Amino acid sequence: QVGQTVTWWWDQYGVSAPAQVDALEPGRLIRLRWPLPVEWRFEPHGDHATLVHITATGFDANDNGVSQAIDNMGGFMLVLAGCKAWLEHGIELNVVGDKAPDAHVR
Repeated sequence: QVGQTVTWWWDQYGVSAPAQVDALEPGRLIRLRWPLPVEWRFEPHGDHATLVHITATGFDANDNGVSQAIDNMGGFMLVLAGCKAWLEHGIELNVVGDKAPDAHVR
């Protein structure tokens, strides 16, 4: 619900992050802060497809902020690719876990 804090867990890395829910429109929009704002918009595309638009903002206007923005974009792309493979073909790609295999909790 809007105003609540949820926790995202990455068990394979032994880490979690709180995310504040700023907006939620089922099937249309999710907006969170963790800690920077991230927005997912879902747009129907034909009868059997959905376009997902992700906007992450609030990065510093310096080399570190640019690096963080690029890393953020890559992470979202991996997650979307994994979701697409699972939803459309029932294949679990494990792309998040494979992104940093040496960081896994053993």
